[in-house]
Amino acid sequence: MELRVFDKAIEPLGAIDELASLIWRMKYFDVGTFSLLAPITDNNSKLLIEGNIIVKHDGKKEVTDAAGGIWRRAAQITYVHITKDENGLEQIEAQGKMLSWWLNKRCISPQIVETDTNQNLINSMIQKNCGSAATAKRQFPQFTILEQADMGGSSVEYANEVYAKLGDEVKARAQAGKLGYDILINEREKKYGFYLYKGNDLTAKNNDGNTPCIFSRDFDNVNEQEYTASIENCGNFIYVQGAADENGNQPVTTVDGEGAEGLELVEVFCEATDIARKYQSGETEVTIPLDTYIEMLKTRGAAELENYGETINFVSTINTNSNLRFKEDFNLGDRITCKENKWGIQIDARITEVTETYQKGAEEIEATFGDSLPTLVDQIRKVR
Repeated sequence: MELRVFDKAIEPLGAIDELASLIWRMKYFDVGTFSLLAPITDNNSKLLIEGNIIVKHDGKKEVTDAAGGIWRRAAQITYVHITKDENGLEQIEAQGKMLSWWLNKRCISPQIVETDTNQNLINSMIQKNCGSAATAKRQFPQFTILEQADMGGSSVEYANEVYAKLGDEVKARAQAGKLGYDILINEREKKYGFYLYKGNDLTAKNNDGNTPCIFSRDFDNVNEQEYTASIENCGNFIYVQGAADENGNQPVTTVDGEGAEGLELVEVFCEATDIARKYQSGETEVTIPLDTYIEMLKTRGAAELENYGETINFVSTINTNSNLRFKEDFNLGDRITCKENKWGIQIDARITEVTETYQKGAEEIEATFGDSLPTLVDQIRKVR
């Protein structure tokens, strides 16, 4: 495994010559992170500087476009900490984020009011705020949108909060559409590419003709497993309140996620007054018709309900010498089957996170299937 370092213009600066440890965490619905620890050498001190770009080369399969161009995940160094212990050992700790964190460098402007699939809405947001349709000042340099397959999905009525963060809105639409995203790097062509994709169905009974991918200690392809299930934050029916009209009336609509009744019915509330009743189209102020506005509220409500489902979390430390190889037999975003006969558990779940750890010449891969338990920030956001 080799770590190559570039500046923001994708000019090569060199490679890390000594490395104590690396944790490389990739996420399907969110921004990935990394952290590394390295001894201080003249080379490492020169390369491990905040703002530089790190690309991991480990021989695993990467994204290849139609022209044969190779695109890899990359991360930007955002934090550097240098220490010297009582024995005189000096080390550099560097941390950073995968390049999709750049999306929150932009606020969405002008406001987007569209009816389309989540895939097309995401691409529209990217093009208009950091892509070729943005003003020259707002465009990301050396940036393109990678070619995508049609990922399907139904159309939704969408309007963003005025000046909402681009990264937050892309994440919300990606979660609603079960899509993964990142910004990749092409070192040879010196380009960045927005990568929007959908994982394959590799479950035991998939109908796509794919070879099933089953993780189980019975097959000796996992070393450790941890299972968590929680219904503490469940909700299946949501009330959504919109912004007031000129008469002060606030429309309220509902989304019934499961048709549940009695004790199975769990109601929650979403205040969506940030979805404006009017927006600017050039110099013209446009009032959104009530029926269209109600559909926008329903779109928001359906997205909010995604945060209130049953939480199932299955974490496995994968045996890297087993029958299943990362990026060959399975990849981030794929849906697979997790099985633990002794616990009586078998679930089909998406690989939402993969963490690669390199230490003392050994590699360990940990995969998270399903959804992580909600963080404190997520819970506060729901209550707010």
